[in-house]
Amino acid sequence: MIIDTHCHLIDEAFHQDIEAVIDSALKADVRQMVLACCDETEFPQIVALSQSYPDILFSTIGIHPENIAADIHQQFDTLFGALAPLDGNAPSDAQPGIVAVGEIGLDLHWDKSRLDDQKEILRMQTEWALDHDLPVLLHIRDAMPQFLDLCRTTLCPMASERSKQLRGILHCYSGNAEQAKEALSLGDFYFGIGGTLTYKKSLVPEVAQAIGIERIVLETDAPYLAPVPHRGRRNEPAYTADTCRALAEILHISAEEVAQKTTKNARNLLKI
Repeated sequence: MIIDTHCHLIDEAFHQDIEAVIDSALKADVRQMVLACCDETEFPQIVALSQSYPDILFSTIGIHPENIAADIHQQFDTLFGALAPLDGNAPSDAQPGIVAVGEIGLDLHWDKSRLDDQKEILRMQTEWALDHDLPVLLHIRDAMPQFLDLCRTTLCPMASERSKQLRGILHCYSGNAEQAKEALSLGDFYFGIGGTLTYKKSLVPEVAQAIGIERIVLETDAPYLAPVPHRGRRNEPAYTADTCRALAEILHISAEEVAQKTTKNARNLLKI
């Protein structure tokens, strides 16, 4: 059994054949899929799709750094407000299937002008995750130094104040091995590995070897970043199996062991 810990099945790329896509994943032994949320418009769609496939699809809630609005505080209230009055209970009490807060983070690839806003809404969402005992799904693109600094100065101290440890997945990890080790020294992190593992000149194989299978979960980011031999086409959760086999070759273990250990990692973190 394999878990795809990060995919976007409400994307328009799947509007015509979502049932076939999920069926294909199940036939490939990808038995559970986590639907990453990028903003307030996606959340209702994610919940509805997840409820159509109980115990197979799981919801998240979050605002992607590239999807932040002009007023980030109003946007946060719009998305999280309906789930706020929970009296300390996990959000699953109000909305079944929510397993993480994400996709949240920092992205400086295209636009560096709103870094302060990105940091602030990441802090707000991380605080909400800590208060509701949920992990975070982190999108960190061209911003690992800034993220690690924010962990040291703000996010991890915020967790410590609550007698907790910051925990989550560094989705589609693109940092180097040293940065991965530093992240592990700061929080309870796993590293999401998907199709980029199979690309030429990718640094992901080196990172995977450095951190080891005990800190890896599998993902697709479907419909994006399809692994070889599907590169250039729409990515699907079924292709997590291709990444599983590629990772097994890199780590010199069996695909069965990769599937077993990454599934255990995902279940321990996401409680699914």
